[in-house]
Amino acid sequence: MTTNVSLILTNLPIIVQEKILQSFSYTELSRLRSISKHFHRLCTEQLNRGYFQLEIIVHDLQKQIKTKLPRRESERHKHPLSTKFDIISSLDSRIQWLKLTFGSSIQNSLCCFYPGRLLDEIYSVLNHLKTQQSFTNPRTLLQETRDMSSMAIEHFREHIEPKLQQTRFASLTNLRNNLSTFSSNTTTTTNSNTFVCHHYKRSTNVLLRRQISTLNNRIYKQNLIVKSQKYQMKHYKQLLYTRTKSLINHHRRLKYLEKKNQETEQLLLEIRKDNDTLLQRFDQFVQTYDETSNRINTEKYNNELLPQINKNIKRRKID
Repeated sequence: MTTNVSLILTNLPIIVQEKILQSFSYTELSRLRSISKHFHRLCTEQLNRGYFQLEIIVHDLQKQIKTKLPRRESERHKHPLSTKFDIISSLDSRIQWLKLTFGSSIQNSLCCFYPGRLLDEIYSVLNHLKTQQSFTNPRTLLQETRDMSSMAIEHFREHIEPKLQQTRFASLTNLRNNLSTFSSNTTTTTNSNTFVCHHYKRSTNVLLRRQISTLNNRIYKQNLIVKSQKYQMKHYKQLLYTRTKSLINHHRRLKYLEKKNQETEQLLLEIRKDNDTLLQRFDQFVQTYDETSNRINTEKYNNELLPQINKNIKRRKID
């Protein structure tokens, strides 16, 4: 049944086949690779495309959230989008870690990004980030991706990487053997029949042409990779330039604010001194006022009340 389905699919145009494969999940694509060489090629293209698109999607999301976040670090922690930004930055670090292990072998077309389940998990996390705004427990959201990525990296380093190294070594030895046989046969066939020599030369030439064409394809791919890396380097240089510029501006602003702070502190000290002097004057004024009021009261008492009292005393005596 599967062979019939695969035959029907292979008869279709390549664009239609790719469109059909796009409807499958990445876990299913990683399983479909074992059907045939044709399916292996199509599925590896889809898996690698999904893997390479991850970095672009994560960088775009980081830029979108960074524009909404405040510039100050103290205000960032209180912002509701800070947890989302932390999740995306941890995802970016995971993708970079995967890039270090799988990147060189994928670019040399020795291996594809085989853990399709991990791609499905990362894309589900990204969809979750796009749809939801608040997150109760961000650690549980990334726990599955962390475990799966570490397992995939361990499996690659333990089982797949040594086999790839063996295949590289075997291809190099085959090339050397072919070259040595070609040189030895060209020397010996001078004495033998010319027809056999011509036929052998043609076969060896075909082998060498194939190997040269494969090497040219690899060189072309490597040049494309180098170009993309140069473009990335330019982008990172621009980012570094802008960030250093912003850091210099922040440093200048900090210096300006420190100066302003010192000036305000001096003003505050002067105001405090003025307040102290005013309080002292006010206290002196209150004291003088109390003293003058006491004097006036005593004078009133002596001038007005005492003679009246004396008069009253005299009247009583007369009476």
